[in-house]
Amino acid sequence: MVDPVEGGRRTLAFPRAEAWVVHAALLDRVRTAVEAGDAPGGFPELDTLAGIEAGRERFAADEVRVIAAALESYLRRAPPRDLAPGRAALRRTRSGG
Repeated sequence: MVDPVEGGRRTLAFPRAEAWVVHAALLDRVRTAVEAGDAPGGFPELDTLAGIEAGRERFAADEVRVIAAALESYLRRAPPRDLAPGRAALRRTRSGG
């Protein structure tokens, strides 16, 4: 199913299990950047995470890219319990729009 795109924003309604993995992936990206001393432009992951935690389901294209990049990185070394919901969330970010 392709998620609706309206006004340049995309609906990504993550089910609970996927949302937890997206949350973990975004935090992992920030942690990795901080540990590497690599954050010249700030952390767009934190802004995206704040939106998710606020219950927002509409995301700009750059936020969708941030989520997808975080998931791609996280899934390379994620615990087994996060693999299926993480892959589903990644598919959701790629499903059109």
